[in-house]
Amino acid sequence: MANPPNPGFILVELAGEHPGQLRVLDSAANLLADGGAQVHAWAPAGRVACFEPGTVGAGMLIASMTEPSRISPLVRQSLLPYLKAQMPSHSVPKILQINGLPAAGLPELLDIPTVASVPRSPKGLRNALMVIQGSATNPAQMDKYRDIILPMMKERGSFYEAFALAEGEVVALSGEWKEQIFAISRWPTRASAEDFWFAERYQGSAIPLRIGAGKFTVHVVDEV
Repeated sequence: MANPPNPGFILVELAGEHPGQLRVLDSAANLLADGGAQVHAWAPAGRVACFEPGTVGAGMLIASMTEPSRISPLVRQSLLPYLKAQMPSHSVPKILQINGLPAAGLPELLDIPTVASVPRSPKGLRNALMVIQGSATNPAQMDKYRDIILPMMKERGSFYEAFALAEGEVVALSGEWKEQIFAISRWPTRASAEDFWFAERYQGSAIPLRIGAGKFTVHVVDEV
């Protein structure tokens, strides 16, 4: 029996903040939910944290579907026409379809924090999702960087739900995608993500390893 496909993720990114952005995202979330998507988080730009210096504020929505083949028709037929009708005429919504990790995680790669190696956080906590986008220019340095951050993530109960590196794992359904790397990590709370990011080991040891080795944006949004 063939294994089911990996879940697909949907990222909606609305650059800047315009009047009514929360209403637009609320309605977009309802459209996706009505189409069978699981909506994980949405928030206007003012409620989305920008961790990495240089990250531009944006309203964001994150959803997923167990059948990735249904994402493109849902976005093109329902979500995109709605967003174009609601947004300023000069704005182009960025909508990406991303290959997620298997629902069971990566049991053959337990060093990588996924649901196979990190227990899900107890119910009742409001999880946060960290969205990382960017490109690496020095893969060897980035490997050293990951050697530091992966254990730090595990210590804080965080794991990846999407980590797309291969060509074709990220598709722009609206707007542009010119990066190499896309990742979504789940954190028990926003405070745990902040504890990771501002930890002395991360700021003093990890960040220096990737300075000049890549360029990334990092947004954090609370789960609904």
